[in-house]
Amino acid sequence: MLSRDVMTQALRQLLRRDTPQYASFVSLLACIVLALTTIGIGVIEDSLIVTTNGYLALIDISTSLLFLAAVQQSMRRPDLTFNYGYGKYESLAILLSANLLFALSIYTLSQAVTLVQHPETHPVSWFPIAWSTASLFIMRWTGRLLRRYANRFHMPMLKYDAELWRTDSWMELGVLASLIISAGLQFAGFYKVGATLDALVSVALIVIALKVPLRHGREAFRQLLDRTLPDEMQYEILAVIAENHDRMCEFKSVHTRQSGKDIFIEIDLVMPYDYRLEELYTLESTILDKLHGSFPTAIPRVYVTPCDRSCDHTAGTTCPVKRAAMQR
Repeated sequence: MLSRDVMTQALRQLLRRDTPQYASFVSLLACIVLALTTIGIGVIEDSLIVTTNGYLALIDISTSLLFLAAVQQSMRRPDLTFNYGYGKYESLAILLSANLLFALSIYTLSQAVTLVQHPETHPVSWFPIAWSTASLFIMRWTGRLLRRYANRFHMPMLKYDAELWRTDSWMELGVLASLIISAGLQFAGFYKVGATLDALVSVALIVIALKVPLRHGREAFRQLLDRTLPDEMQYEILAVIAENHDRMCEFKSVHTRQSGKDIFIEIDLVMPYDYRLEELYTLESTILDKLHGSFPTAIPRVYVTPCDRSCDHTAGTTCPVKRAAMQR
């Protein structure tokens, strides 16, 4: 009974539209429908291009399961064991997805060579064309859904999944065009030409499918190596600090890191030695509020070091913070 309650609660969590898991769950359901139906049609119709397309959707099922598990893990907050959160699950899932596609590419190449050497004749069927058209609409809708959730929750993995679906939809458009041309060639009796076209388009599908994982896989590998934020994001952080330059003695450094959706920002400042905590808190709040405005998922921290009092003299002070305060 407890197990059933736990499963029900987990399913309700997946169906909540205000969580990123919802988009991944919908992506998983779409992959299952597309994979099972497309592979079945490809085997029945003896079409390598349709079968390959189905295997791509089958890999997408594995990818969606990986992504769904990774999204749930990466949503966990940083703790004592993982101070920077669990976002690395996303990078690992992306790398695993790329490896699955590499394995499929080897299989497709071998099948394409066999098909070209020994083309098979079979009657023309318009059913694969009808299903390819329906698949195209499913892919476009799922891709748009994932893109909305990626922009809403700022999760790299949802963005990656959305781009995969977008690429798949363009490939499906190519599959649809190839099926129509191949059907016309077979109807005219050019079976060998149709089989060659089937094989060539199948290989082209794999090449295009590998494009997105290769690009995002490289970025995922760099994330696993704990790279800092991109330069444009760091420039935005420095711009926030520059806006408050007259309220600090010295800006020493900024350290950044991204783990999934969480962006960690650590800023080191030098402030007057005799400043009250309230004054320090006011500056910190201003900086943190501005950073959250630019990066909603940021976890920023400001560290303050007192100055060495070298700016105090008998004739007055040269402290830039105190002089700026006196001029206000």
